[in-house]
Amino acid sequence: MGMKRGDRAMLVILTVMLAASCVVWGIRSLTKVPDVLNAEIIQDGKLLQSVALKKGDPAGEFAVEYKGRRNILRTEDGSIAVISADCPDKDCVKRGWLRRPGDSAVCLPNRLVVRISGKTEVDGVTW
Repeated sequence: MGMKRGDRAMLVILTVMLAASCVVWGIRSLTKVPDVLNAEIIQDGKLLQSVALKKGDPAGEFAVEYKGRRNILRTEDGSIAVISADCPDKDCVKRGWLRRPGDSAVCLPNRLVVRISGKTEVDGVTW
């Protein structure tokens, strides 16, 4: 028994989806991340600190406080993450490691923004 018309259409759709996924994965994995990035620590709209993130750097931690609450940030091997927060939802902690230009973590209750700045090969329109 041969393929029916619907089977051929489904095979074409799945093939196109697989090819598109491979292209997106290839572009994402081939975009070069710079060796040195900058992490901007912004609280209440003001730049508190700019941290240079370099591949191979040892781990380091520091705290950012706001009205008795605190966020603990960790830098390690060219990336940064919020590892602990006093906020109720902990979305900033769930965001994980920030490694690429444009990545960010936001803690609204503590008015904290951690953002990786730098040039990226993919802009906001195509991403």
